Amino acid sequence: MRKPFMVEFTGTPEAGKTTSIRNVANKLLNEGYTVAILEESAERLPEEIPKGTWDANLWMHYQTQAGILRATYLEANVVLIDRGLIDSNFYGRKFLWENVCSEEQYQNFRKQFMYELLPDFLVALVVQPQIAIQRRGGAGRLVNEEYVRAYNKLFMRYYDEIECQKALIDTAELDVYQMNEAIFQTIKSRLP
Repeated sequence: MRKPFMVEFTGTPEAGKTTSIRNVANKLLNEGYTVAILEESAERLPEEIPKGTWDANLWMHYQTQAGILRATYLEANVVLIDRGLIDSNFYGRKFLWENVCSEEQYQNFRKQFMYELLPDFLVALVVQPQIAIQRRGGAGRLVNEEYVRAYNKLFMRYYDEIECQKALIDTAELDVYQMNEAIFQTIKSRLP
């Protein structure tokens, strides 16, 4: 039986996920909660596996799933997950919709899910391409107008299918303090 309340962060690149997780964790700690953070598995992707590929998504999914399983044993009230299982499923669907993988590959991938490890709550942060590029400090391989526009379109299609408790927050008009407070209040209102 899972003890911690699991909160996954997902959404547009450069929407503020990683930045806000640490700030929200500090706010929760100040409220008396014990908090653990599960960092994004993409940061540990071995260099021999090309980023943005089907195999990279598989590797990150298994690493994330193992991290979440470990987190169920932590002495924490809340676990904040930077791009978890819902996110890896989104990438699987994205690859399917873009014909990068077959329906059979996607269905085999879905069979590997430990559904009991899905989050209790999902925070989805979105931002328009121009803001993502500005926050990144200029366009790059993944943070460019075409990629972010296509990403947001597919993500919103996927978001409507997500069945867990969730909140969608557009961070474009929020400064970092407003964003952190909005996310904190949203999560706090869902905590048991």
